[in-house]
Order: sequence, then C-alpha cells, then structure tokens
Amino acid sequence: MKKMAQSTARQLEAIPKKQEQTAPIHKTLPKVRSTRVPFSGFEIMSAALLSLLFMGMMILVISSKVNLSSTQYELQNVNQKIVEIQNDNVNTKQEVSELSNKSRLMKVAQDAGLTMNDNSIRNVSK
Repeated sequence: MKKMAQSTARQLEAIPKKQEQTAPIHKTLPKVRSTRVPFSGFEIMSAALLSLLFMGMMILVISSKVNLSSTQYELQNVNQKIVEIQNDNVNTKQEVSELSNKSRLMKVAQDAGLTMNDNSIRNVSK
C-alpha cells in the first residue's frame, strides 16, 4: 500500500499544473483612426451664406424692435398731448358756459347802462 501511495503522489506531481491566465477582464477595442472628411467648396460657401443670412436676420429683428420701441414712445407722447388738449377743451367749454350765463350777461348789461325791454323779446319754437 505504501507503494501505491507513492506512485499516486508522483503521478500528481507529473501532471502539469494549469497556468492561470493573466488576460485582462475587459478587452480593449482597437483604436479607430478618425479620418477627417474635407468640406467641399459648396458646403463652405453655403455655410458662409447661411451664417451671413442668419446675422442679417438678427440685425433686422433687433432694428425692428428698436423702431417699435421708439414708435410706441412717440404714440404715448401723442396720446398724452391729446388728453391735455381734451382737458383744455373741457375747461374752455366750462368757462364759456359760465361766461354766457344769463344772470352774468344781465349784470354786464346793467353795468354798461343797458336795459332790457321785455316787449321786444320773442320766443320762437319750431
């Protein structure tokens, strides 16, 4: 039996041990060289024209906003002047009404030495 144990041990020693693999867990992908595609003359020209058009549109929008703001300011000033003139008209109408009051006219006539003749007054109606 002893012989058998020795032979088994030798057999185990004779079997080569598996080598552990030291390969990385994550595989690295091969680097892809990026090749730059050159732009054609048409593409460059169209990009330049589109950018010029875009800039022109931005300038147009900004200038129209400025014009709109100045026009609104002028409109506000005109509306303010209209309100002032309307107030002046109302005040003037009130003043005319006060000055043409019958009692006031009678007083002015008496101060001037005028008298009223009731016989010469006629009432006209339609």
